Amino acid sequence: MWFKLSQFILRNRIFILGSILGITVFLAYFAITNIKIDNKYGTMLPKDSEPKRNYELLKNSFGSSESLLIFAIQTEDLYTLEKFSAWYEFGEKIAEFDAVDSVFSEAHLYDIHKDTEEKKFFFNQVVKQKPQSQAEVDSLKQIIRGNPFYDGLLYNKETNASLMMCFISEDIMVDMKKANVLFDVEATALDFEEQLGKIRVTGMPHIRVSVGAKLKAELGLFIWISIGVTSLLLFFFFRSIKIVWICLIVVGVGVIWSLGSIGAMNFQLSILMVLIPPLIIVISIPNCIFLINKYHQEIVDHGNKAKALSRVIQKIGNATFLTNLTTALGFSTFIFTNSERLSEFGLIASLNILVVFLLSITILPVVLSYSKIPKPQHLKHLEKRWLHLAVGKLEYLSLYKRKLVYVGMFLVIGIAFYGASRIETTGNITGDLPQNDPITTDLQFIQDNFGGSIPFDILLRTKKENTWFTRLKEIEEAQEYLASFNTTSKSLSAADGVKVLNMAYSNGNPEKYEIPSDTKLLRISDYLEGSSDSDAGDYKAFLDSTGMITKISCQIRDIGSYEIQALVDSISPKMFEIINPDASFLDSSYTEISKLSGDKKEKALNELYASKPYIQNDIARVYSGEDADLLELYQSGDKNITQHHTEAGFNDSLKKAIDLNKWDVIYTGTSVVASNGTQYLVVNLFISLGIAIILIGILMSVLFRSWRMVLVSLVPNFIPLLFTAGIMGYFGIPVKPSTILVFSIAFGISVDDTIHFLAKFRQELKVHEHDLRKCILIALRETGTSMIYTSIVLFFGFLMFTFSQFGGTKGLGILVSLTLGIAMFANLIILPTLLLWMDKKISNKALAEPMFHLYDEEEDIELEHLEIEQTLRKYEEEDSKKDSNDI
Repeated sequence: MWFKLSQFILRNRIFILGSILGITVFLAYFAITNIKIDNKYGTMLPKDSEPKRNYELLKNSFGSSESLLIFAIQTEDLYTLEKFSAWYEFGEKIAEFDAVDSVFSEAHLYDIHKDTEEKKFFFNQVVKQKPQSQAEVDSLKQIIRGNPFYDGLLYNKETNASLMMCFISEDIMVDMKKANVLFDVEATALDFEEQLGKIRVTGMPHIRVSVGAKLKAELGLFIWISIGVTSLLLFFFFRSIKIVWICLIVVGVGVIWSLGSIGAMNFQLSILMVLIPPLIIVISIPNCIFLINKYHQEIVDHGNKAKALSRVIQKIGNATFLTNLTTALGFSTFIFTNSERLSEFGLIASLNILVVFLLSITILPVVLSYSKIPKPQHLKHLEKRWLHLAVGKLEYLSLYKRKLVYVGMFLVIGIAFYGASRIETTGNITGDLPQNDPITTDLQFIQDNFGGSIPFDILLRTKKENTWFTRLKEIEEAQEYLASFNTTSKSLSAADGVKVLNMAYSNGNPEKYEIPSDTKLLRISDYLEGSSDSDAGDYKAFLDSTGMITKISCQIRDIGSYEIQALVDSISPKMFEIINPDASFLDSSYTEISKLSGDKKEKALNELYASKPYIQNDIARVYSGEDADLLELYQSGDKNITQHHTEAGFNDSLKKAIDLNKWDVIYTGTSVVASNGTQYLVVNLFISLGIAIILIGILMSVLFRSWRMVLVSLVPNFIPLLFTAGIMGYFGIPVKPSTILVFSIAFGISVDDTIHFLAKFRQELKVHEHDLRKCILIALRETGTSMIYTSIVLFFGFLMFTFSQFGGTKGLGILVSLTLGIAMFANLIILPTLLLWMDKKISNKALAEPMFHLYDEEEDIELEHLEIEQTLRKYEEEDSKKDSNDI
């Protein structure tokens, strides 16, 4: 097959180059026009997951919780004419932007008044215009600071911090290109810093557009740095500008195809997807190195370019295909996760890794066929003294110091195991950003002064319409309980809205900022009926359109994904108990009643109705279903519930009636979604790594038909992973999405060297069946050079991720580089040592006919058998004549 493929490639060079050029132009169009930035949180979650459904319920009921842009200042004299006027003007400038729906600050707020004549509430703008005198500012301060609703919400009187909340249009945030207008909004702050001091900016809109801009900038940075680094290394190895340019053609086309495939499939550029182009670069370069090294070895052996190119495709093509296939398999496991974003990443990564193989196996031989035969100075890299010395030392260790290798191996494993046991798991929204990044510092300022900065919402879902007002005291108690943990900002709920209305009803008396009595609540409700939705918006902003869902909203500290989950788990039981104070009594009553019958059951039911009259009405609701007339008959007494007490299904109806009084307590918001997304991602990355190991193990068993060879091939690739895990444990590097990705990437790439080595070893084993040492020696000398070259390129290729602004990406680069460096030594020292240990047990099995061949030395191709274009022979003859003339 590979012989025919070599014929096809070398006979159809113009067609292949033309096809590649056409596809490149096509995909470049999508790369330029259709790349979109994805910086939403929670996108890693499956659509049908409970956290995702809860978040959609929040958005559908109350709108997005990610539209709040926050500006903050800290000054002791805000209420001077100069500064208060500047704060007012700043807000007015912000409000002029179409992207801003409204502005809310101490200089831009409303209070509620009552109209006794029309019996309704109405909003009153507190600051109607820019103040003209200090007396006017003093008067405003008395009104604003005297309202307890704003204390802790808009200002912190202890730290002299003050907020300006800007509500950004959700339509703007959907399209990240339009959302870039937020940079103009934020730039307005610079004009007022002279009067107001440092103006901090945070909020999810700011974080999203800022992170998006960083992602886009880093994509270009990574591409250029990786190209620069790999170009320098290639020139260092081969001392040939021509070879560098040929490799860069493969790299450049691969990058364009990877970006184009993202755009063509309408995928978005996430923090994972941005790794694809540089990943393609560092994977394509090893392909080029193995192919070029083999080409140069063939030129040294016989000096025939056409024959060399054909042999390169035949002998290295299969092994290179398998190495790319194993890497692609590692990434393809993400496709089968339930996460849309992870599946997209797995599809793009695995597809483009295979595409890079096709580009390498076609572009390199075709371009080399048009170029002159390598000069002697370009072949000297095969005889580099330091390289041969390094390979010789590795040979000595693996062949003659096996005990030392075993001791070192088990020592590393033991130390690494202990270190791995100390690894912790974490992940938060800003955890990958530097501590001194403006996003982080401004976020921390808000957290220090107002308690939190990431949206955290608790949905309270009732089972009966318009019953939210029956538990205002319970909602208030739940807010107080939440505040006791000191991890959130001041929370807001319908209870706060009712307290504001009670204060307005009491003519603005701050002492009446409390939950009113039932009697007073009825009087307030009369005013509400005469008010429009906009005039009574304080509490209605916390009710959905059905009147069955209300919420408690606040901002939580960016404490980390697992810490947020721990907080939710710890508060859930008590929170449910607070919101549902009768739940425990009703459950125990039901348990008791369901065991009774006859008069005892009747007596227990009557006692329940007496203590909780609403239960009898709810049982009537259950039996009435959707029939309003029947319910009215029950409520009027024309039909009696007691007639159902002896029926077989009554206990089930009683249980349903009790459940109608249990409110669902649902935790959601950006913080919870991001927390669950991180946890889901980490779990799936572990699962994907496991699947990748199994798939590669199966591939090895198919290739070598021996479980011992599978064991030998996997052990040298497990040790680097364990070593890296140990390093993470010792240096306190936590497991999070970016660092767990290290293991999948490193394993998929490091096993490539194993395949190349074992493929050559098996080939030599056929020729030198009884001389295992000689087989290993030949395999080491032929593949060792390429393995060292590729490992150096990969080491520095991934090390360029350290230039990232994101700590996770930086850690990824360092850890993958470290892992691949250790993997090189494992494959060059431990792998040969294990082969010698297995000795005859392996050699007999390894000689079994595999299901497909990597190298086929038995079919030696001569030039006269190659059916290639006459043009190629012409170039051969011209090169030969030129060499003769030079001599």
